[in-house]
Amino acid sequence: MGQRVSISSTQLNELYTKQKLNTYQIAKKLKCCQATIWKRLIEFNIKRRTPYELNSNVPSKKQLIDYYTNKKLSTWKIEKKYGFSRGTVYRKLKEYGIITRDLATANIINPRKDFSGKLIEKAYIIGFRLGDLGVRKIYPNSKTITVASGSTIKEQIDLIDSLFKDYGKVRIKTAKNSKINIWVALNESFDFLLSKEIPVWVERDKKLFLSFLAGFTDAEGNIGIYNKQAVFQMGNYNKKILLFINKNLNNLGIICRGPYESYTKKYVHKEGYPYNQNYFQIRVSRKDSLLKLFKLIRIYLKHKNKIKDLNKAVGNIKWRNLKYGK
Repeated sequence: MGQRVSISSTQLNELYTKQKLNTYQIAKKLKCCQATIWKRLIEFNIKRRTPYELNSNVPSKKQLIDYYTNKKLSTWKIEKKYGFSRGTVYRKLKEYGIITRDLATANIINPRKDFSGKLIEKAYIIGFRLGDLGVRKIYPNSKTITVASGSTIKEQIDLIDSLFKDYGKVRIKTAKNSKINIWVALNESFDFLLSKEIPVWVERDKKLFLSFLAGFTDAEGNIGIYNKQAVFQMGNYNKKILLFINKNLNNLGIICRGPYESYTKKYVHKEGYPYNQNYFQIRVSRKDSLLKLFKLIRIYLKHKNKIKDLNKAVGNIKWRNLKYGK
């Protein structure tokens, strides 16, 4: 290899143009270096091929639109499934003017669907998120919104699954302590969940507020019977949210008391970690207010257990009305 050899124009034409050998193959055959072959091609004015000229396995524009744009396959998956080299695929994407995905988008493995845009659904999900969901972006430029929660109550996990399964990949795993963890990957149409503030449009419409309230109730609310009396109550560390709910319930003619403050900040949780702030609660306990609240909110609730508790509470109020009068 690399020794001086005599190469004629006719010989090089035969090997390179007719037999379609590449410069490496010719150099090996003639026992010289590849650079010598390139020099002779220029010297003999033999037209050089482009690096991909002999590659007949080239996808059409229609194929790439189907594979890359519609099916969202990566260049690696296109190579593996259809036999086109990744380099060829990328080159043809550029030649055909097909917009290539950035790194964050390219790394998305599972298909995701945009949020429906329905305000009733949006209000409910925001209410539920403020009560029970952790939401974040993995890193600032990520195109993935992650939603996560954990509970020992299966119905709670089932509800979260039902809220998001049509929009992205849901993963559910049970820990050793019987706590069920759920994690969902959503696209950027769910970026409204990143905020911990209540949107102003929620209280502009009665139905939107009730849907928001149902979401927060399904996450944090409690409908129960205590001392033989039905009670609706909800608690949270965020006093601002409870004040918002209290104000809007009273505006609807539903007497809501609170927020009542519990000085939990000085205590340590039974699992060993300290509370870092105080806890607040609001409560509806008057029979007429409860019946009005339950009638308004029933159609928006989604949590199976909360719906059962609501029906029991209504039964309790009817029983008390019959026994003691309204």
